[in-house]
Amino acid sequence: MTGQPSRRIVIGVQDSTAGLRALRCGVAQARRMGAEVYAVRAYAGGGPGAGYPVAEVRVDLSVRAAELARDVLLRAAGGLPPGLAVHAVGMDGAPGRVLVAFADRDDDLLVVGDAQRAGVCRLRSGSVARYCVRHAVCPVLVVPAPALARVSGHEITREAQRLIDAA
Repeated sequence: MTGQPSRRIVIGVQDSTAGLRALRCGVAQARRMGAEVYAVRAYAGGGPGAGYPVAEVRVDLSVRAAELARDVLLRAAGGLPPGLAVHAVGMDGAPGRVLVAFADRDDDLLVVGDAQRAGVCRLRSGSVARYCVRHAVCPVLVVPAPALARVSGHEITREAQRLIDAA
């Protein structure tokens, strides 16, 4: 063993088609590079709730976020990838900031899905992928959503109607 820290693939976990695709791409990249996988899920927490002290609430939210990251990873990869070290992490904060803070080494690879929100939703929410590309100290792989996920409901309805009319 060289004593050097192992290479890390940090994957932003979101339960969406783009997020699932990013997880698959991140796991495949980790296999090629012989790297460890860190599936990171951000959550917004920190306030006292239901009479619990803030510290207990934060620990509970962190554990739940890590469990969600693990569940999404299991769904995306069809189980824990054999032969890979996989870590599920939950961190408090805005997704872009959390991912950039976690992927803090020059040799990390940060993998995020691009949700491709349309119109006002995208302008209002911003883009985690765009934030990561601008602020990360490591390379960022932005994985686009599958083609069907980028199509609006109206376009799908129109296409279905066109196919029905053609039949």
